[in-house]
Amino acid sequence: MKIRTSIGVGLCAICPIIAFAQAPDSVTLKAEKAKADSSVFNLNVLGRTSLNIGQNSDRDLNASFRLDETRLLLTGHINPDLSYKVRYRLNRAFSTTSQDNGSRALDFAHVNYRFGKQKEWEVILGKQAAAVGSYEFVNNPVYEYVFTDYVDRILNLFVVGANFSYKVNPTNTFHLQVYNTSTESFDQLIKSAGYTAGELKQSDRPLGAYLTWEGNFLNKTFHTKWSYNYSQLAAGGDNHGVSLANMYKSARTKVYLDLQYSDYGVDHTMLASNPIHTFYGNTGTDRTMLRDIVYKTAVLRLDQQLTNHWGISVKGAYETASARKDKQIGQDFRQNWTGYAALEHKPIANKDWKLFAGYIGNTISYKNRVGLPTEKHNRFILGTYFNLSAI
Repeated sequence: MKIRTSIGVGLCAICPIIAFAQAPDSVTLKAEKAKADSSVFNLNVLGRTSLNIGQNSDRDLNASFRLDETRLLLTGHINPDLSYKVRYRLNRAFSTTSQDNGSRALDFAHVNYRFGKQKEWEVILGKQAAAVGSYEFVNNPVYEYVFTDYVDRILNLFVVGANFSYKVNPTNTFHLQVYNTSTESFDQLIKSAGYTAGELKQSDRPLGAYLTWEGNFLNKTFHTKWSYNYSQLAAGGDNHGVSLANMYKSARTKVYLDLQYSDYGVDHTMLASNPIHTFYGNTGTDRTMLRDIVYKTAVLRLDQQLTNHWGISVKGAYETASARKDKQIGQDFRQNWTGYAALEHKPIANKDWKLFAGYIGNTISYKNRVGLPTEKHNRFILGTYFNLSAI
């Protein structure tokens, strides 16, 4: 069997396979069968390494090399309608997670099956990317120099479950994804955080669901990925989220704007719970997952290719966390500003390999709250990233 090299497979490999606009005839089926037979196994190597020169809130200057990302992506078609995708993150632990029996090193391992008269239906089974409306997440991870808290600390990004999609027409696709709310069980989360359960206990159905719409318009230059999410981890704690991802993409320009709103009945992320407990002076048995926490995120990124070899990338994000029913804490209690600017150079125009130099800034502050110091982290970065076909 002849093995064909796959080119340019990045994070978009987690997206649903595009359905055919027309029912295939016998000639098309034969051509696609030959194509599938030639791509049973493809391997991509992804990585980013950088020299970081930074300064934190204490004005301490530090410098070190860092292996930011290193991942292996395996993809292939068994036949025109059946395919698989597996991706490992080599700088993460391979230990088994308590809820889904996976590992943090495994991003996804799933099969995709297309069916229907015009192949308009698709099902994805296994560990897979969350169907959340976020182009920051959909983007290849080696391209993102820094993530928002929403992607890095709030979302369960890679979930075990099932995704059913239906392509209404060439510009609109709908998804229903059912998944485990968390990779870890409720008991394991509170144990790792040093919390107590208090009156809370794990739900009998610690599951979640995404209803997602994907669209593309204006000759496929404008894209949308909008999602509504419902989930529950602790009994009596319903979580709701709305994520609106919007992107413009042309030959040399890509801009995305992601807007997210999440209302957590029980804050199992504990991103807001931790500083709120610190503000109140809670310790030991007083520390539990708090109720009615709201997270909001807005992130804007521009990538502009100036020439075949040179380009710039700029990103800015603003995030807040609030305690919806706590008037003393109030709105936008925790505020997080994140941004970067980078100059990128591609030595070989037709290869996905770049050298970069840039600046990353991050400031976390607490609105009108004494005793919670502002955190500032600033660093210059110099390094390389790549997404290259190995087989």
